[in-house]
Amino acid sequence: MYPDDASTGGRLSVSALRARRRARREQLARLRDNESTLLDRLYGTEFEGYSFPPPRDVDERTAVACMRFALRHGRELFLAGAETRAIESAIVAVTARWGMDHMTVDVTARTVQAQYAPPGERPLTMMMETGSKDSRDLRQLDDLSALTHRVLDEGLRPLDADRELTRIISLKGYWPWWTKVLGGALLAAMLCVLASGTPKAAVVAPVVFLVGNRFGWALSTSGLPSFYVTGLQTATVIGLTMVLADAHALTGGEAASVAAANMVLLLPILSVVSFAEDSISGFRAMAAGRLITVGMFLAAMVGGVSLVGFLLRDADADARSTAFRALPLVLSLVTSAVGALGNAVFMGGPPRLLPWAMGAGVLAGLVNGLLHQELGLATPLAVLGAAAVLGAAAGAVAPVLRIPSRSLVVPGIAGALLPGPDVYRSLLQYGLQVPGAGGYAVLAFVTTAAIGVGTVLGNHLGGAAQRRWAPASRGSSAARPG
Repeated sequence: MYPDDASTGGRLSVSALRARRRARREQLARLRDNESTLLDRLYGTEFEGYSFPPPRDVDERTAVACMRFALRHGRELFLAGAETRAIESAIVAVTARWGMDHMTVDVTARTVQAQYAPPGERPLTMMMETGSKDSRDLRQLDDLSALTHRVLDEGLRPLDADRELTRIISLKGYWPWWTKVLGGALLAAMLCVLASGTPKAAVVAPVVFLVGNRFGWALSTSGLPSFYVTGLQTATVIGLTMVLADAHALTGGEAASVAAANMVLLLPILSVVSFAEDSISGFRAMAAGRLITVGMFLAAMVGGVSLVGFLLRDADADARSTAFRALPLVLSLVTSAVGALGNAVFMGGPPRLLPWAMGAGVLAGLVNGLLHQELGLATPLAVLGAAAVLGAAAGAVAPVLRIPSRSLVVPGIAGALLPGPDVYRSLLQYGLQVPGAGGYAVLAFVTTAAIGVGTVLGNHLGGAAQRRWAPASRGSSAARPG
């Protein structure tokens, strides 16, 4: 597809780079002129460099098997926490690998839809519901990504791929539930340190997290909607920390640090990040659905604060406010690494992911610290820059490691970029009807949205750099589906 660069020792000359870009533009133009293919949607994704077999006639029975796997695969990717664009590109790449053209694919807020409509044949339309739970399972995401590559590289047939997908879904996680909960507790401790927490507060924060987490689990097993679960968990966290402060087990400042750290873990921050990603990538229906989800979760948290507001009225000023501590840069990198590790375990990340997750946390923390502390940039701008660098690194490294870029980005965000104290102050000041709540809320939302904007930009830049130096095309001999 592209000029051979072997004669230059792996370094492309200027003319060779121009020829490669020209060939890429020409191929993209041909794909866009051909209404029977969706392969132009793969440009800018990790599957751009694959060479797919020519389209072929696929009978209805085989088409049903192909589409059934593709839709199941897309649903499980969504439930594991994959970004919407990655879900769409995986479905397009898999069906193209099996020679199916005249396909349309649509990922909406609650469903994944596909239609196979070759000329002269009855259109075949299938749909699968994804639900609205915005969950993340890094182990399953890793396995599902590997399955996508097996289909593309090895020509795995639809029925075999479907059986492998069923096996992946049935697998238990690498970590027992209590290990994952301890990972979340570790993350709570690190966030407490960042929120001006003392060593004692850093010890109490995981205990409060464990109480709130198990209380939320018990409520969810009863079938109570997540809206009420989140509100009651928020009330539990605030109420417990204020009771500890009233009993003089914690100072007002320590109580604020403990509460802020735990409220970060209840916030739908990663949903806000996904909302920004979907808005930029053009998935408007998905973005609208996520925005409604975020609004409902925040409303639930405001309601939870209001339930225990009477405990806050007599609290000292320190209990009503907290801020990020400007830790020395070296120490902040340690907390970022440990926080990213805790998040990776909390979300079920496999052992091979853990060192890379810690590296992502260190990278994000380093850039954020340099931009904010050394260069004096405002928090949203520093976070934007750190997220862009994190996304670029993930986009460049993930295809080489065969790790989904999301599995690197999420721990990095959790370890170094979460805007917890601003959200805490906003919710408490709103519950107490204290002026200034709106300003903190806007700052927290802008900072969180900046994470999504920076991540998308970084992923595009990192992916482009990786594809520039990677082999021009990949693929294997065509395998007939069935």
